[in-house]
Amino acid sequence: MNHRQLSRRSLLVATLAVPGTALLASCASGTGAQQTATTKTASATSTDGSTANDATGTGGSLTIGLTYTPNIQFAPFYLAEDAGLLGTNTLRHHGAEEGLFDALLSGTEQLVIAGGDEAIVAASNANDVVIIGGFYQQYPVSVITREDTGITDLTSLKGHSIGLPGRYGENWFALQLALQNAGLSEQDITIQEIGYTQQLALRTSKVDVIIGYSNNDAVQLRQAGTAVVEIPIGEQVPLLGASIITSRKVLNSHREELKSLVSACAQGMTRFCDDVDAAVNATKSRQPDLVDATQAAAAKDVAVATAKLIRPSSTTTVGALVPEQVGETIDFLSTHQLLGPTAVTTDAGCDALLSVA
Repeated sequence: MNHRQLSRRSLLVATLAVPGTALLASCASGTGAQQTATTKTASATSTDGSTANDATGTGGSLTIGLTYTPNIQFAPFYLAEDAGLLGTNTLRHHGAEEGLFDALLSGTEQLVIAGGDEAIVAASNANDVVIIGGFYQQYPVSVITREDTGITDLTSLKGHSIGLPGRYGENWFALQLALQNAGLSEQDITIQEIGYTQQLALRTSKVDVIIGYSNNDAVQLRQAGTAVVEIPIGEQVPLLGASIITSRKVLNSHREELKSLVSACAQGMTRFCDDVDAAVNATKSRQPDLVDATQAAAAKDVAVATAKLIRPSSTTTVGALVPEQVGETIDFLSTHQLLGPTAVTTDAGCDALLSVA
């Protein structure tokens, strides 16, 4: 297990501004094992201690992996499950030390919700992963700074310290894009690898800037009373955020079932965007601390911000995957030498089961 994965859960819990809100966006960025080496796991242990090695879930049903612990960001899938849209298929939260794609590669899960860009990096390291559906239609990572730093745009990052978990994952990809758009290099800034302590580091002025998530770090910093400025990493972002991912093995064997599941998940996403209060209520049965009114209100703030990523405009096709965006992500990652030795093409990297109408 990569040391980044071993430490990341405890760090995340220790530094959250609002307890009980460990978010998918943060979890999706800690996939060092998949990004830096080939990961072909023969079997994986689920949270109840059982193992699975076949390409289907228990009793022929499929299992959707949700990274780490229950949280409001996963509410689209809770809503789909509660409405019976998933049928006999099930949701499964990863253990705290489980790699992002380990259970998918071993057969414990048949789908996983994870960063599309990270899936591409995993595929470039010879892992059998393929993107089949969309989740976040807008990239969630941004440059976040305190109002008192005077930093207002990307070019003014020059000479400042920037904190992020490490030189991997979506935070690292986003920083590369931000520097490119600012016309800066890594030598123009001071990069600090601070683990999952971005919020604390920014609040205490350990760093001037963090690379964080609009529906996580920015929300929680404001909830904690820190006035922050968010700076987009670019007008056009050639990076694919959280998506629905499977393996080619499962796709070849269960295409029709996967089509139905992607559609069901998209319906859950729509319900989430339409009614964030229902999303909070659906999460309460999975995350008991939301019975506290303060925690529930904080979760609602996260839900509102997340809905903007899932459906950024009234014309968005919720749950859709656009192959051209996959191609743009491959090109960007390749240009910045962020891919492994295995060539990845758009056709190999994705298969859109729910396309744009």
